Amino acid sequence: MKRKQSILVPLDGSATALRALEHACRRVHDGESASITGLNVQAPMPPSRLVTRGMIADHQARESRTALRGARALAKRLRIPVEWQVVVGAPAPTIARFAREHGCVEIVMGTRGLGRLPGFVLGSTAMRVVQLAEVPVTLVK
Repeated sequence: MKRKQSILVPLDGSATALRALEHACRRVHDGESASITGLNVQAPMPPSRLVTRGMIADHQARESRTALRGARALAKRLRIPVEWQVVVGAPAPTIARFAREHGCVEIVMGTRGLGRLPGFVLGSTAMRVVQLAEVPVTLVK
């Protein structure tokens, strides 16, 4: 039996990320033969004398739960199964590498996330993913 092709949806808790997930879910609901992988990328944090690796891991776990809360609810409401993944790294290269290493056939993502410069029409992470990805990237406003 042929394995379903996977659509990667990076999720950071932003409204545009949720719209991207909804777009991917609707495509699958409408008969597209694909699975969906929801990916949350947590920023790396170096340990120090005051902050242990365990504290960092706990913080990243809390942040990923918060970022994925709305996405999990949306997928459940739409009755579309999503494989949830959390990784640590710089967002754009990590998203592109994840897509390549996991054989994703497309990346569907929001144009603006929760970055520090919300005034940009197209976020720097989205632009960088478009440059780095080896698969098609669909951007959702």
